Parts: sequence; structure tokens; C-alpha cells
Amino acid sequence: MDLKVCAGIVLYNPEIALLKKNIGSLSPQVEKVLLYNNGSTNFGEIKAEFSTYDGVEIIDGKENRGIAFALNQILFWAEKNGFPWVLTMDQDSVCADNMIAEYSKYSNRNEVALISPYVLNNGKTTLSELKAMELPNVTEINDPVKCITSACLTNVKIAKKLGTFNEKLFIDCVDIDLNCRVLEAGYKILRINTTYLIQQMGVGKTIPLFEKLEKLTHIDIFRRAKSVAVYSDKRLYYHSRNSRYIRKKYKVHGRQTTAWFIFAYYMYFSIFYPHDRSRIKMWKAMVKGFNDAQKLYK
Repeated sequence: MDLKVCAGIVLYNPEIALLKKNIGSLSPQVEKVLLYNNGSTNFGEIKAEFSTYDGVEIIDGKENRGIAFALNQILFWAEKNGFPWVLTMDQDSVCADNMIAEYSKYSNRNEVALISPYVLNNGKTTLSELKAMELPNVTEINDPVKCITSACLTNVKIAKKLGTFNEKLFIDCVDIDLNCRVLEAGYKILRINTTYLIQQMGVGKTIPLFEKLEKLTHIDIFRRAKSVAVYSDKRLYYHSRNSRYIRKKYKVHGRQTTAWFIFAYYMYFSIFYPHDRSRIKMWKAMVKGFNDAQKLYK
């Protein structure tokens, strides 16, 4: 293997069958897969299933201290075990079988800090649609929102130099925060369009109106709007809080963290979330998150 790389997956009550598929796609491509348990209630099942897998190591974090803390433990483990690059993965995502081979073509550039794939998110874009786009093999990413944690190949040395993942954020915008620092420091983020990740963000809900409009018009905004991820109110609290923190801290933070975009995004949630969700509780969580962002600067 030309590229010495390990992979790390943060686990929080994973669906075992999907996790098996995830590990199955990763194991042939990397030297080691680290499973970091972030307070899962089904850890006994995880341990029973995966402890005998070759090339898989399990660390039990005992409690959920947030995605940023867990990602840092993976980063430190990679450094300790001599891996200059670590692929971070979500538990419910599945990578293409050519991912590391494609990444390795660009990993020898000193200025490259992060390498990501094209993300097929919640069925908004199919693999056949991706191939039909005829994109260039590689795209340099200048918007920090456009590179997510899952399937991101991270240069361990550079990530540590820039301060690692921000544990104050707990969950949400953790990747954007690191991406902002990467770009501000003059390093590069690449998206490799010749490989892909199949990702499920939350429980996806299809919006039939936008699905029909996308088929009729092929307008990109309808493609992105045709499936909404259904998040908990707690998750929306962290998104509201952390996106405001990002806006205040960094000059270049990406269009999707601007106040107007976030407001429109939450209005979209309010309209298209399942009918049994309380909009009042949802907005209370988001407003509280917005106000609590002040505490992150202390």
C-alpha cells in the first residue's frame, strides 16, 4: 500500500448491520480500523461482533463526550501508531472501494491537509447522476462547509499543528471549524470526484413536491431540497449554537453558515418536518443555541 493510512469510526448506538457494511468497505483499503465507542448502549453487541475482526481495534470511551473529543482520540491513536493520515468515518456511511487508491494520488502534496470524496447525501444525488456530471478529477475546496468529517482523509501532523478538533463544540460544525483553520493557515482541502461516499444524515424524509420539480426542471436547488434530514431538537440546538460561533470567529466561514442561510434553513425545517414534531420546542432549542453561543468565547 502506497499510502500508510488508518481509519477511525466514532460509534454512538450504531446499527450493527450497517456498521458491518461500513467496515467491510474500509478494511481492504486501510491497514487498521479503529472503532471508538462514544457511550453506546449496545457496546456489548459491538464488542461481541467486531472484536474478532482482523485489523480492527476497539476503544471504549465509556461516555459520550462529544464527536470532537472522540475524533481527537482517533487522531492521537493514529499518531501513536505511526499513521501520517487517518480517514475519519461516520458509523452510518459507506465509502467507495476505490477511495484510498484515489486519495493516494494527491496525498504527497505538502500543502494538502484534508482530502474528501464526492458525497451522495440522503439520495439527493445518485451514482449515475454523479458520473453524468463529468466533473474534473479533483476540485480544490475553498468553502469550509463543503468538506465533511465522514470519509475525510486528515493529515495528522497538520491537524495537530492547527489545534485538533474543538471539543467545546461537542457535535455539529466540528468539521467546519477545523476546515476554517486549515484554509486560514494556507493549507488546501481537495475533493476527489473520482470516488464517493454514500451518507445518511439523520433520518431522511423525501419531499414529493421538490422531487417532482427536480425531475421536471433539473434545477439544483430542488435536488438539494427534495430530502430533508430529520434531526432531534438537541441536535438543532448544537447546530444553531455552533454555526453562530463559526460566523463570529472566522472571516471566511462559508455561505451555509451565514445568518440568512441558517434562518432560511430553519424555516425549511419548520415547514417540512414531520407533523408530529412540536415547532415551538424546535424553535426554543434553536433560539437557546443561538444565545448560548456567547458562552463558547469564554
